[in-house]
Amino acid sequence: MKVNVVSNILKILLILFAIGAIFFGAYVLPIIAEEMAYIYPELEHAKMSILIACELLLVILLIGIGIIMYLLVVFDMENTFNLKFTKGLEILIGMCIIASIGVILLFYYLGTYGGPGPLLSLVMMGVIFLIWIVAAVMMLIRSIVKKA
Repeated sequence: MKVNVVSNILKILLILFAIGAIFFGAYVLPIIAEEMAYIYPELEHAKMSILIACELLLVILLIGIGIIMYLLVVFDMENTFNLKFTKGLEILIGMCIIASIGVILLFYYLGTYGGPGPLLSLVMMGVIFLIWIVAAVMMLIRSIVKKA
């Protein structure tokens, strides 16, 4: 399969993922926040701050998807081995670090209210490790591009 075809398929999948993330952030997260406040009344006054933190993490995700789309355009123009591409990867690595710090802070903030349940704790820890793995892969790609 040609490289441009694969790049275009990835762009389409990223656009669909971004649309899903926007739908999740605009529609699903507020509903989940209302249900959690109803189930756990002690979270009523923390509902908005937790919702805003989750929305900000989704904004970081959407910005990262935009940067990946830009890197795909740079890749399609065969400018992979230039400063723009490595700068984009460095920005993505920084965003991964910020996102992992955000999830850790959200985890500790929930801990002040009795903590997340065991399943949510495992999911949050899994998300943190997933973000770290993605950042490590991007660091590896960045070093390969810089050496080439």
